Amino acid sequence: MSASGAAAALAKEARHTVAMRLADPAIMLANVSLIFGVLLIVFPSSFPHLILKNWQNARLTPILILLTVALNLGLYLRVAHRRAAKPGIMASACLGSVPVIVLAGLNLLLQRTILQTFTGDIANASGRVNEEILAHTYFTLIAGIFAPFLIIRLAQQIRKSDS
Repeated sequence: MSASGAAAALAKEARHTVAMRLADPAIMLANVSLIFGVLLIVFPSSFPHLILKNWQNARLTPILILLTVALNLGLYLRVAHRRAAKPGIMASACLGSVPVIVLAGLNLLLQRTILQTFTGDIANASGRVNEEILAHTYFTLIAGIFAPFLIIRLAQQIRKSDS
């Protein structure tokens, strides 16, 4: 192999870092919404009961964390592969840590909401709590998927404007 052939091979290996768009997680969010809605329609009593049972056994938050981190990393690697770019270490760290922070924060918010519901003078408080847990699960999934990509995109815009 000549010297110019080796230089061409090395030049091909240099890939740019993935540039995320906010449209990238849109399909994932739509699919999660569709699946959640279909599960509620097809299994109107067993799906909410499954969510409530996992919440009562303190398994809902870890399950949501694992699910959102797996979906985020899968989406990020898919976008990187489709754009022939290399994944950045900071974006990967963001995709691993932000869903955990968002889900933990939203879980604390849910605990506070449930406490206020039970301490207030509300008829059928347990039924309302069940609805709050179901809504919390859906919005937590959406926030856990979207928030890391929003932060990555904002960081890319700041980095681009600084250069």
